[in-house]
Amino acid sequence: MKMGRKPLCATLLAAAILAAASFVPALAGYSRGGGFTAPGYGARAWGMGGAAVAWGADEGATYWNPALLSLVDSGRIGFSYVNLVPGTEARHSYLAYARSIKEGLLDGPGLDYSEHAIGVLYGNLALEVSDGRKYTENALTLAYAYAPDYFVSIGASVGLLLSSSDIGEFDAKGTTFTAGIRVVLVENVTLAFVARNLFSRVLFDVGDNYNLDRSFTLGAAFEFLDDATLEGDVVGAFGGVSRLVLGCEGRFFSDVLAVRGGIASVTAGESRTLPHAGLGVRLARLHLDYNANFDTSEAFEDTHRFSLAVDL
Repeated sequence: MKMGRKPLCATLLAAAILAAASFVPALAGYSRGGGFTAPGYGARAWGMGGAAVAWGADEGATYWNPALLSLVDSGRIGFSYVNLVPGTEARHSYLAYARSIKEGLLDGPGLDYSEHAIGVLYGNLALEVSDGRKYTENALTLAYAYAPDYFVSIGASVGLLLSSSDIGEFDAKGTTFTAGIRVVLVENVTLAFVARNLFSRVLFDVGDNYNLDRSFTLGAAFEFLDDATLEGDVVGAFGGVSRLVLGCEGRFFSDVLAVRGGIASVTAGESRTLPHAGLGVRLARLHLDYNANFDTSEAFEDTHRFSLAVDL
């Protein structure tokens, strides 16, 4: 890394964190809660417990941290599916696309990046509530990333939200905004910060409206042994720290096989610890990923997530 970039990178990251800190005291009681709180994209990220804001170069960056789109190669499309509550109709799926639209100038071997990149993410949640009645959510996210060089990138996304139901007073529409930054501080160490659901607004057809809960994630990733990555994330929401996550991925046989694990400590609401595990296989341009989440809460069960992606 060029030493002159370090002060600029640190300043950008510090400014983002300080700006977010000004919002935190207002979080408690800020939202009435409810819809549009579906989990994030992909079995790779959840195999690491959801630690995915500082490291990763796949289509899931559109959700986790739009700044990571700067690391996506020429193009990639992916699909992710999970039944959120086994034994019930609670299906959630994503269709994601990411693409570089202008390659950046290389600063050295292995430092490929995109000066400009875009991402599109469509999410669908389908619930069968009772007596055959259904509730559906659709969310479309458009994201963009800009990287002046390999060592720093910024990104933002806009989400369009729509819900409908056979039950009265649940039809709604809304918008939301997410911003992120990624900074390489020293070799093999990356920091990231994501502010989610800024300036959001959901309007119900009956006239009610509310804001989605803002959340702020600070993540740090460390690449070691050339084939392994460790990431830790701290998520702030609801007036304090709501989630602590530590995830790891090991890659074998020239990145053909990936083994993942993670653990998340949830402190908002019912405090509990959630182990996560996952596997990934790459066959030429095809990527297959699986994730299992283990939840001991009586309200939930273990869930299994599947993802399929293709390099274009």
